[in-house]
Amino acid sequence: MKARNIIILTALLLVSCYGFGQEVQNFSLREAQEYALKNSAEVKNTKIDNEIAKKKIWETTAIGLPQISGTVNYQHQFVVPEMNFGGTSFLKLDPAMPAGTPLTSDMVGNALTLGSNPGQPIKLGLMDNTTMDVTVSQLVFNGGYIVGLQAARVYYQIADQSYQKSQIDIKETIANTYSLILIVENNRDVLQRSLDNITKTLYEMRQINKQGLNEDTDVDQIELTSLNITNAINTIKRQVEASYDLLKFQMGIPLEKKIALTDNLDGLIANVDLATITGKEFNIQNNITYKIMNTQEAFGKLVLRKEISNSLPSIAAFYKHTEKLNQAAFDFTPKDILGLSVNVPLFSSGQRNVLVKQRKLDLEKITNSKNKAIEGVKLDYTNSKNELNSTFEKYLNEKKNIELTKRIYDKTMIKFREGISSSLDLTQVHNQYLTAQSNFFTAAYNLLTAKNKLDKIVNND
Repeated sequence: MKARNIIILTALLLVSCYGFGQEVQNFSLREAQEYALKNSAEVKNTKIDNEIAKKKIWETTAIGLPQISGTVNYQHQFVVPEMNFGGTSFLKLDPAMPAGTPLTSDMVGNALTLGSNPGQPIKLGLMDNTTMDVTVSQLVFNGGYIVGLQAARVYYQIADQSYQKSQIDIKETIANTYSLILIVENNRDVLQRSLDNITKTLYEMRQINKQGLNEDTDVDQIELTSLNITNAINTIKRQVEASYDLLKFQMGIPLEKKIALTDNLDGLIANVDLATITGKEFNIQNNITYKIMNTQEAFGKLVLRKEISNSLPSIAAFYKHTEKLNQAAFDFTPKDILGLSVNVPLFSSGQRNVLVKQRKLDLEKITNSKNKAIEGVKLDYTNSKNELNSTFEKYLNEKKNIELTKRIYDKTMIKFREGISSSLDLTQVHNQYLTAQSNFFTAAYNLLTAKNKLDKIVNND
């Protein structure tokens, strides 16, 4: 018996420890957005692209800075070429002539012969040799490099603006999902209260039915309503769980973690100041889409300039120092060389001209897209502002509908308990009330998403 109690106590402790280990993180809407800005995978990737673009600027800049390279070459020659510059020539006596014989002028031609010494051959290289070279080069002028450096900076602007856009997008996404969770939770709570009331009514109806004071049909009708609400609650509970998982996924939180929302639906709706939002003057230059299109047009102009600059000469200077471990007897290789290289493009059979025309057409397309995007942003702003006004009006009307249907439902419930109204009447009125609640929550969600969309367009924090 003691062993059993110990096992039960241990199990309870484990469950207790596990429960305490499930720490719940609380988030307001602002905190959820800030968390997502740091941990969302999409934002992280665009931030990495931003860092890559920064490195790209230095990569392009380094092309125009001094470049130093070193080379070590080992060379083996199987046959080393040689050159013989000739030996020496001399006259010698005929060895057959007796020694001491006096020479006369007639005998000189016969007694003397021409002798030669072949000399020592000179190698014109080495069989094994190692050469070390150090070369320093410096770009003096290159039109493509200058434009490329400017293009790298504009490329960074595009990456930075894409990073800003990802931040704006994730803030809107988080705001919409956060609002959705509050809407679904409020709808669940309304259904739960309705189920509690129906359950109480059903209990009373069953007690009355036992006494034979009402019909079975009335009880069955109330029970059917109770079952329908129960099914709806179970469905909404699953929607709540799915919405929380979606929010955690968007924020970059592991799905097994527990989170709770600290803002409430009434507070979010109270922040919808229609007069301030719609009355604020729209400055399209603050819109991120406009900024990106502007920068893309600037990039297109630089691409065109780079293509034009390919017709300009390129000038580079270099210095080269060479050292050999072994030196041949005759070696005319200079140790130090200083030079200047000029590359002038003379004729390309019209290729460069065609490429310039292509870049001009590309720039024209970018400009057209930019102008279209500007008009699209203006249209989105107008439509979003109208949508916000419409959804706000719809929200106010649905709020009034809830009050009306609630009064009708309460009065019908009183009549039903007094036996004046039927269970069918009560069910119809109750469904009407729940429909009004559903429409209200839909209107509230549409209002919040319309505000979020307008905030995104005008780039409001």
